[in-house]
Amino acid sequence: MIMIRRISFLLLALASAGAAFAQSGDPANGEHPRAAGGPPSPEQQQRMAERMAERFKTADADHDGKLTLDEAKAGFPMVARNFDKIDTGHTGSITLEQITAAGAQMRRNRAP
Repeated sequence: MIMIRRISFLLLALASAGAAFAQSGDPANGEHPRAAGGPPSPEQQQRMAERMAERFKTADADHDGKLTLDEAKAGFPMVARNFDKIDTGHTGSITLEQITAAGAQMRRNRAP
């Protein structure tokens, strides 16, 4: 039951942060910016959250639930560019939760 709640919370948090990451995608690095318009629909948010979780999982080469800078460079270039901002504890690795929190913070900072 706790695991289901945790996954649900993570998906909700990712959906919230996904918009910030999707909007700032760099096509040169294989990232696709979201088309201009209003906020994403719940379905779009869900797809963005799933894509982010999948990219994290793919980039996490040693499957320890954390990304090092090298793992981020290899599989998550936008995260790698912001690694120092995301790694607030200066541990040398970041979690999906930290990426989500950083995305939410970036979105708040951009709000008018």
